[in-house]
This record gives sequence, structure tokens and C-alpha cells, in this order.
Amino acid sequence: MGNLAFLLLEAAREMLEEVGPAQLSLRAVSKRIGVSSAATYHHYANRADLIGHLAAQGFRELAKVFMQTDVDRTSLQSQRNISVGYFNFARSNPALYQLMFGPEIASGEMIPELRVAREEAFVALKRSIADYLEQDLDSGEVRRASLAGWSFIHGLSSLALNNALRIPEGATDESFVDRTLQGLEHLLSAWKK
Repeated sequence: MGNLAFLLLEAAREMLEEVGPAQLSLRAVSKRIGVSSAATYHHYANRADLIGHLAAQGFRELAKVFMQTDVDRTSLQSQRNISVGYFNFARSNPALYQLMFGPEIASGEMIPELRVAREEAFVALKRSIADYLEQDLDSGEVRRASLAGWSFIHGLSSLALNNALRIPEGATDESFVDRTLQGLEHLLSAWKK
């Protein structure tokens, strides 16, 4: 069977979206693709290792959202597109997204691959914001703006996924994010006065 580690991860991701993390086990993933549990343990030491690799995959995909280059990265439109891409990623991969930021990952020992992928995602966001602000990647302004930007869109995405706020019927991800960004802009301009 081809690249078993990849096939196991692919099956685990499908199962994660179908049944959630609680029912995700090495045995269930092995059964899904028709291999022995022993073969699975050869690639993933335990369940925590498997979900760590899943979360790392999610952070690598999120880094790609942050690295988009479809517009001038020094434009405000680029930052808006990143917010929309992030929101769309979360809504398209709800179980993976919640796993990436959930208590199971945060409370456990993080595998090196996950630690690297998480950091790469944050650096990709910082790079985009550094380009927009025309500042050094390691400047305090870039770090603060990156934390603020990530916090905003992460909070919005989490609220939407957990049905804590209602997305108006007929609203697209783009229009919904645009309206919230306009609200944030209004709030910040009032705060500056």
C-alpha cells in the first residue's frame, strides 16, 4: 500500500470531519483503510501523535492562506483577503480547525512537527503584515498587529463555528467578514478620538 503514513493521515482527517475527535483512534483509522493496527503504530506512536500530525497539517494549510500573493501584499485588500481566507478555512474544515486550537492540543505535549507548523503559520501572517506596514518582520508593531489580526479573525471564526453568533441568511463569507471589519474600523476610529 503506497505511502501508508499519508493514507492514514488522510483517513484520520476524513474521520475527524465526520465523527469528531472523540471517536478518532488509531484502531478506527487502521480499520478504515484496511491495515493492521501494528502497521499504523509503525507510523504514529499513539493517538496524540496522530492528532498532532493532523493539527500540523492544518497549520501548514493556514500558513498558505497567510502567504497568498494574489494581490499587492502592501495593500489593505491583501489583509482583507487573508481574513476572508482564514474564515473560509475555518468554516470549510470545522473539526480540523477546532482540533488545531482545542484543549487536546494545547494541554498535551506538542510533537516537534506541530510546533514548527504552528510557528510557520504565525511567521507567514507576520510577514504579510510586515509587508503591509512596510516594517521589519521582527518589529514590535508587526508583532502587535499580527496578534491583533489573528485574534480578531480567530475569534470571529470560533464564534461562527460554535453558533455563538448568527451569520445572516444569504451572507457570503466575504460579505460577513467585510461587515465585521467595517465594524472594527468604526470602533477603532471612535477609540482614537
